[in-house]
Amino acid sequence: MDHIESVTALIEECKNEPDINRKIEILYSINSMLPKSQQLKIPSLITNDYVNSALYRIEERLLVA
Repeated sequence: MDHIESVTALIEECKNEPDINRKIEILYSINSMLPKSQQLKIPSLITNDYVNSALYRIEERLLVA
């Protein structure tokens, strides 16, 4: 499994995870796998809506890359 496939698999796992704390952990893992130039600046207060929008932005960046 290459790098992009790993990130994509984690994105899907995060989308399907019902526990917000686990979703946030997965989001941090995804973000750490991205190149520094593409990493998101994640705020200290994270909502479920933020996680969903962050996943969307990461997917967009992967499609452009």
